[in-house]
Amino acid sequence: MTVYADLIFLLNGCIDFLLLWLTSGIRKQKTSYWRLLLAAMVGGIYSMLHLWPVFSLAYFFPVKILVSMVMVWVAYGFCHPLAYLRNLGVFYLVCFIAGGAMIALHYVITGDSQVAGGVFFTQSSKGWGSPVSWLLILFGFPLVWAYTRFSLRSLNERQSVHQFLTRVKIFIDGKELECTGLVDTGNQLRDPMTRTPVMMVELERIKSWIPHELKEMAEANDWEKGWLMLPPEWMARVRVIPYRAAGSKGNMMIAFKPDHVQILQENKWNNVDRVLIGIDVGHLSSDGTYQAIIHPSCLSV
Repeated sequence: MTVYADLIFLLNGCIDFLLLWLTSGIRKQKTSYWRLLLAAMVGGIYSMLHLWPVFSLAYFFPVKILVSMVMVWVAYGFCHPLAYLRNLGVFYLVCFIAGGAMIALHYVITGDSQVAGGVFFTQSSKGWGSPVSWLLILFGFPLVWAYTRFSLRSLNERQSVHQFLTRVKIFIDGKELECTGLVDTGNQLRDPMTRTPVMMVELERIKSWIPHELKEMAEANDWEKGWLMLPPEWMARVRVIPYRAAGSKGNMMIAFKPDHVQILQENKWNNVDRVLIGIDVGHLSSDGTYQAIIHPSCLSV
């Protein structure tokens, strides 16, 4: 039987490229196609070594581990030992799952496959590689492309959000509350009378720092009845702010005047004295990344 080494190199190189590409998508690891291609070429060259008996030692287990480590290093670099080990672990997991699936498909479709000396053989390849492997490449490339595109787009969105996140300290009656805030340039909510900017904070985050009556007032959104139930010292603090969210009718938000607020900017805590805390009874972030929305005018420039 004639074995075409160039096709074996191409087949295994393409599969390695798919596995490395899928690993980058799962790990949300940014890399370049050139690095993935170079790493896949390392795997493709290694796959041809079994064609020559002189390279039989290359298929010992330690050599396989070493080659895979080199491939991961070439594909993703070595910025941090922990990140490298995570990339390596996910790459192994992807290889085991894909390899097991391919072996199962060979047994089901051809029934003439066997494993000898750690190498998978099939008699139906006719020297140019397994048909199942080529089908994997044919269908795998568009699927992996779609997955990695979605995965990296999600990563870019999260990185964009994190650029606008900062720590916030809210001081109420001598007590200090710290949370994470999102600087929202689209937040233009202000007290219509005094033009004081409003910073929205989740009720769940501040409920232990405010009077129980104010908590019930915010949950019921009934400022007319709730106002009379407030402790006397809080009546002067509480405000009612009219607002309208996108796609909804006008509403009222319960807010209060804190002692002061501090916002972390460039590793320095800056005081903000002129601000109101608007109480949001829902969740500002679906994944809990932040618990407050900071008015842009609260930032020092």
